[in-house]
Amino acid sequence: MAQKEQLGSDGLVARDSGAWAKEKLYYLERYLDIVSVGMKKKWALYYVDLFAGPGKCRIRGSNEEFDGSPLIALKFNFTKYVFVESDEECYQALKARVKARAPEKDVEILAGDCNDVIDRVKVPSAGLGLAFVDPTGLSPLIFDTIRKLAQNRKVDLVINFHEGMGIRMNLGQYTKSAASALDRFMGSSRWKERYKQSLKSFDQACSEIAKEYLGNLQSLGYLAFDSDRVPVRTDKNTLLYYLLFASKHPRGNDL
Repeated sequence: MAQKEQLGSDGLVARDSGAWAKEKLYYLERYLDIVSVGMKKKWALYYVDLFAGPGKCRIRGSNEEFDGSPLIALKFNFTKYVFVESDEECYQALKARVKARAPEKDVEILAGDCNDVIDRVKVPSAGLGLAFVDPTGLSPLIFDTIRKLAQNRKVDLVINFHEGMGIRMNLGQYTKSAASALDRFMGSSRWKERYKQSLKSFDQACSEIAKEYLGNLQSLGYLAFDSDRVPVRTDKNTLLYYLLFASKHPRGNDL
């Protein structure tokens, strides 16, 4: 959620971001470019952003601002765009920026929690999609939302997997809770068994949890591999999260 006092140069609310957000969005933009060029003649392409934000980011403590994921996606030729945003002020800012940036494109902006409105995401039934899933932590996302998005659809996923700030910093708390945010994010509590089996190494425990998540994606028909993880770190080299990529087609992983 954007901070109320953080405004963009256009006077609309902007997402308060660290410098590392630029790296994350760089990878997203590169993949959008590859997909939109390589697949445009074969499919009706669509893009889904489950945590769209206000469309602009601003580096905290500076005047530097840059496009967020929705406006980056609008640079490319997708047939359909679906943006979901739960914060009212961010939702209104995104609507205004989309109208100013690309009024001619087919864009649907849904107001609400993506877990609540996922059934309202309508995309071309015969199309190929890319979904960017970028929650601010573990709590905003439940695995069943990914399941519903993927059901009967050819949609690749780029997911922000919060291993650093989300899992590592709170793992002890999650192991003591009967139903934690990590359970909901993972889709089950099976990760606890992996955790118990790898207690001798904290790093190995976290790695096992990541493998469990990849396995849960595979249960939805995805080809998700441990090697398809891009780490994003702070300027002090502290791990924040991984970007996970998953596709139901081998060609997706090739790209």
